[in-house]
Amino acid sequence: MSDYDFSSLNDKEFEELSTDLLSFHLGSRIERFKPGRDGGVDGRFFSSEGDEVIIQCKHWLKSGLTALIRSIESTEAEKVKKLDPKRYIFVTSLELSRANKIKIKSLLSPYILSESDIFGNEDLNDILSKNIEVERKHYKLWISSTNILTTILNSAIIGRSRHKLEEIVEESNRYVVTQSHNQAMDKLEKIHSVIITGSPGVGKTSLADQLCQYYSAKGYEFCFIENSLNEAEDIYREESKQVFYFDDFLGRNFLLALDSHQDSHVINFIKRIEKDKKKRFILTSRSNILNQGKRLSDLFEIKNMNKNEYELSIASLTDIDKAKILYNHIWFGDLDEDHISEIYKEKRYLKIIKHQNFNPRLISFITDHHRLSDLEPSDYWDYIDRTLSNPKDIWRNALEVQVDDICRHIVVAVCLHGKSLSEQRLRSLYDEIVTSNINVTSYKSYESVRRLLVGALLNRSILDKDNILYDLFNPSIADFVISNYLGDFNYINELLISLRTPESISNLNSLKVSGIIDEEYYCNFLESQLIRLSISKNGNKIDSYKLRILSHSASLLSPKGEVFEYIKILTKSALSSGSCSYGIDFFDFINWALSLDLINPYDLGFQSQLKDWVYDYEKDMEEFIPISKLVAAIDIPPSDLTTKLKEVYIDYLSEDITRDVIEEGIMSDAYDPESCDSSEISNYIANRFSELGVTFEEADVEFVSENCDIDDIIQSNMNSAMYEDQQYEEYKEQRYSMRSTTDAIDDLFDRS
Repeated sequence: MSDYDFSSLNDKEFEELSTDLLSFHLGSRIERFKPGRDGGVDGRFFSSEGDEVIIQCKHWLKSGLTALIRSIESTEAEKVKKLDPKRYIFVTSLELSRANKIKIKSLLSPYILSESDIFGNEDLNDILSKNIEVERKHYKLWISSTNILTTILNSAIIGRSRHKLEEIVEESNRYVVTQSHNQAMDKLEKIHSVIITGSPGVGKTSLADQLCQYYSAKGYEFCFIENSLNEAEDIYREESKQVFYFDDFLGRNFLLALDSHQDSHVINFIKRIEKDKKKRFILTSRSNILNQGKRLSDLFEIKNMNKNEYELSIASLTDIDKAKILYNHIWFGDLDEDHISEIYKEKRYLKIIKHQNFNPRLISFITDHHRLSDLEPSDYWDYIDRTLSNPKDIWRNALEVQVDDICRHIVVAVCLHGKSLSEQRLRSLYDEIVTSNINVTSYKSYESVRRLLVGALLNRSILDKDNILYDLFNPSIADFVISNYLGDFNYINELLISLRTPESISNLNSLKVSGIIDEEYYCNFLESQLIRLSISKNGNKIDSYKLRILSHSASLLSPKGEVFEYIKILTKSALSSGSCSYGIDFFDFINWALSLDLINPYDLGFQSQLKDWVYDYEKDMEEFIPISKLVAAIDIPPSDLTTKLKEVYIDYLSEDITRDVIEEGIMSDAYDPESCDSSEISNYIANRFSELGVTFEEADVEFVSENCDIDDIIQSNMNSAMYEDQQYEEYKEQRYSMRSTTDAIDDLFDRS
């Protein structure tokens, strides 16, 4: 038997469910009436004798049984008397004892013919257990059921995936199933993956969350991806049903993703998911970030990723959808009655729903009771109006009034970092700020600061006892910070020296590339940071932060004076740091130092290190290029060192050449082995070779080409073609006239 408490439904949704259940139970088509002032009638049907049977539903979970009985005595009994039906059926979501039913029947006598015409929680659950179709129709009821939640949260998931799924479940009540939900679901069923795009605040993450919860309820293992698809590939199991979720997959700044070849990884994974009926892949990205990524990476266009995209926009929400979103935030929120009344006064809810800046994020913001603790009800409407009129500034009050300066400094630093911060890094940031030159007018303990920020401006994710992450409460906080704080050079410079993360330098670089800050401004940061680091504790010791600055400086700065002298010191530190563990930043810096004559190419110690990097160091694709440039500069004329590097790179390229060719869209129109022109593959390999500083021969191109499996390429093309001609059928949007839409909204918000 089902065991619902119906708390996931608002009052109007409960009425709809009740009439659906009674229609099944009584075997009669029940007429439903629009929500609102019903005079005591939520549904009706006619008996075989032609008598009118009236149904009334009461979803009084918040008020309780005592309040319900009082309401029947004071209001409902008189309503029924005026209606004077031959038969009256009463439905409530509350649990009812036999004594309760006897009491209700006596209050509504003689219109309730028997106690069996009174349906409480247990009765509704009993009917539900016999009708799976009604249960499935009411999505929020089904997805939030005890059995489903137990199944979801007891599934084989660990760490952040479990934490994320628990967060999704907690937010389910406010969700509104719109046509966007159905269309995205349809795309997932057809091609197994969907990229949900749209402007900030339109509900991308909410939609993606619910799609993930749906598939988790269907028995799919939930896999939440935090940083890169390597996490997904590590847990990919051919035999298992899995749903992978990559929220904001290009990050706040697209260059961070493209620098790590996230584009090709994503496309390759999408192609893999396409062929696996047991997998689903859900991604989100802001439209502008995805479009910027497309301009820098042809892979999205080459592989026709547009068919995987679902654009979510406010334009796709009807006024009824918007009304339901607002209504759910009020119904399931903790706003006090005085604040709620301000929204209902003079039908102000219509102004919110029809406002040009309406979006779900703003609705969540203006109905968040935590942010209204110091706001009098009389000032509430002005607050709503200001927030809707100036949505970019919704965080101004939170950052500049509600928290003190040290909290603000930490939030701005997290925005500069551009990703989540570990507990250890956040605590270190706090310690650095309180001892820095940044103005701090009041000193709170780290724990006090953390408690103030979490839930207001930062989210705290506990993956396990040793892995706790902090990230922005909402991505739009970064938008506000970039617009309002990035221009203060001295302030940002001080925060960077307190933060000292490679990610913050890459984040600023991406802002430079996108035109938000200019190159000279960015170069000033690089130089200033080097000067500050030169006089800091452990300033002469190489680390990942210094290397990221040096790597980015190589193509931008012409170092002189104290900057040049400091780079000379860091060169010695880098070469004496032992086995390399810093990746491409390290090799880019060594190349730069060599070009600045800070390294003697004939030094036997350096030549020995270079030999180790060629022979023994396990290189990734990015590192081959700077290492090859070092070899080309040192190994003159070419000797065994050059030969070995070429041999290692040829093996590296040959291993994944088929996958790379498919990802790059090479020979994407090949379907017949007999008529294939493999010159495209040869040209692609030759271009890959040309990226390196050493010279390859035609025989090397032919060798790698022979390792490319033409049959696999053709099969991939055939799989893709299955979907190319499929026309996505839009669901018919239910339209309302202006008058009927407004009436329906008024009825939804009716409080009688």
